[in-house]
Amino acid sequence: MNLTILPLKAIISDFLILLVVIAIESCFFQLRLNLIPKVSVEYATVMNLISTCVGWIFFFYTVSLLPNMLEKQMVAYILFGQIGTINPLFILFIFVGFLISLIVKLVGFNLCDSLWNKKSKNNAANINISQVLGELRTPKFMVITVAHICSNLAIGLILFLQRSELR
Repeated sequence: MNLTILPLKAIISDFLILLVVIAIESCFFQLRLNLIPKVSVEYATVMNLISTCVGWIFFFYTVSLLPNMLEKQMVAYILFGQIGTINPLFILFIFVGFLISLIVKLVGFNLCDSLWNKKSKNNAANINISQVLGELRTPKFMVITVAHICSNLAIGLILFLQRSELR
């Protein structure tokens, strides 16, 4: 893969989308989890920055495993917005990325909660995946899931509008 081209449009677009996602998810945290605005923005920011970093690592790792032709198509689509034929592998890639980012956001929320919440200061060292997955039926998980779904719908709408503007 040739990394000599800097996809400035993709970087700026990702940054702006991240701002919108943080705003949407912090509204959910503020309204449904009764967090104060500052705390809800902090939680949403940390969760989404961690999720974005993990997402890019997942993207570059997965792309390196693809055959050369699919690798070029995936990079052209993600970094430069060039849509060719939609491969069913792209749909699977998007779905797996959605689930991974949801799990990362749940872990990030629990990490923020354990680090900043005075009630659970002594549980900060005990955050693990099994504990997070054990909370799948709690209202907190439902709020994070609905916020994640709404923010991904907003991302889809923004990308759709961005792509239709290009043509």
